[in-house]
Amino acid sequence: MKKSYRNISRSSLVTLAVAALFCLEASAATAVAVVNSLSGRAFYTVDGSTKSLHVGDQVPAFSEVYTEVGAQLSMSDYYDHKYHLAGSGHLQFLSKSVQLKDGYLWVQSYQDNQTFSVQTANSVSTFKRGEAIVSFDGASGKSQLLVKKGQWQYANSFSQEFSQTIVEGQFSFITIEETEGFPRAGTPIGYKSFNKVVALFKNIDQSAPTGMQVERNIASVQDEFSAPSAAPVVDMNPAPTAVAPKVDTKMDQELLKLYAPKLVTEKPKKKKWAPTYVKPSNVEIRIFGASQKPKMKKTMSATAKAPKQRAPASVVAPKVAAPALKNDPFESQLMKEYKNQMRHSSETNKLINELKSFDQDYVEGY
Repeated sequence: MKKSYRNISRSSLVTLAVAALFCLEASAATAVAVVNSLSGRAFYTVDGSTKSLHVGDQVPAFSEVYTEVGAQLSMSDYYDHKYHLAGSGHLQFLSKSVQLKDGYLWVQSYQDNQTFSVQTANSVSTFKRGEAIVSFDGASGKSQLLVKKGQWQYANSFSQEFSQTIVEGQFSFITIEETEGFPRAGTPIGYKSFNKVVALFKNIDQSAPTGMQVERNIASVQDEFSAPSAAPVVDMNPAPTAVAPKVDTKMDQELLKLYAPKLVTEKPKKKKWAPTYVKPSNVEIRIFGASQKPKMKKTMSATAKAPKQRAPASVVAPKVAAPALKNDPFESQLMKEYKNQMRHSSETNKLINELKSFDQDYVEGY
């Protein structure tokens, strides 16, 4: 009995140990990164659930990580890699690779054994040991790679055989509008552009790569790595700003030289003196001349006028006879001839009028 009990206890202990190891391996397999530092707020989503991240939390595999505006999240995986995600970033962890969906990601690799990659929607950046900043703009579809240390391979995700080798101090980008979607050849980055990009991150070694060019490039070569401001501020109600018109000073100077001889300066106007009479001078004034008395103004009598009485309507005012006009001999002779040329005589006209009145009386009586 004692032997059987000992055998059972030993087998149970072995089973528990195997189960514990299996659980540890399973947990290690599901967690792909650990949060080292966090400023601001960050979240991750996996299997439809969203949780906030804190220092020391483990990031599950195939989870998507988000950072708020102005935040910064630093993580480490189990392959000697560090990932620094700037504000407004969106990152997803895959198997031995990460996919940057939006924002800026600073990658630091400290191993030479395996090849890892950082993907975007249209680019693939492969590396072993080195340090670089990868960015992707979801609105324009532009991917960028800035190599700070080491040597990276940069290619389009749909044609990886046509890759470009980007070395320390160079950058490249991929857009649909330029080079038909293929990566641009490595271009040395300027000192100002480099400082503008690294200003998005805090508490990271921001020393410039060796061989960084400080002098000005040729005008035809663009050495700017597009980056937003370090602390973007969004104004919901921006005030309208007046745009000042551009002034061509060179043209103004030439016009001034041309019209300088023709300009006529205006003569200053002479000021006339006029007494102010502010202070009394106590000077005696004498007036000489004939003295005249002022004329008296006529005053109207204040007698009230009698109101006019209105005549009744039945009383008709007598008409004033018009003055008789004297006809000259010519008019009198003309009237005489007119009467002689009448159609009927006066007796005939009288008879016609009587007949008309009789006819009218007959019609009314009938």
